[in-house]
Amino acid sequence: MNATLTAAQREELKALLLAARRSLESQMQQNRENLAPPAADQDGIEQGNVVREVDQALTNIDAADVKRIDHALEAMEDGSYGLCAECGCAIPFERLKIEPQTQHCVACKSRWEQGHAKTRA
Repeated sequence: MNATLTAAQREELKALLLAARRSLESQMQQNRENLAPPAADQDGIEQGNVVREVDQALTNIDAADVKRIDHALEAMEDGSYGLCAECGCAIPFERLKIEPQTQHCVACKSRWEQGHAKTRA
């Protein structure tokens, strides 16, 4: 377990993770409901198809975020929560409060983003 996190901090982060998970599940449910077939008129169908694609994309993003949250909750159980998956250093509580499902410290995440930006350019 990340020795720099107190029990109270871990509980606070767990509450944040669970609240985020509930919110994402609610958003995903709403998006699924919006995936119903569009109205029969031509303009409605075309507009409805665009809305459906957006709702599906949002649902996919939310599902990925739920997986990250579940991974963080599992890490809390196995004692590896709060440690960078790349370098193993302790992730500061302040960073975890902002993004409790993060798996990387700022330095490793920055390196990943810079490498990712180069492959897109």
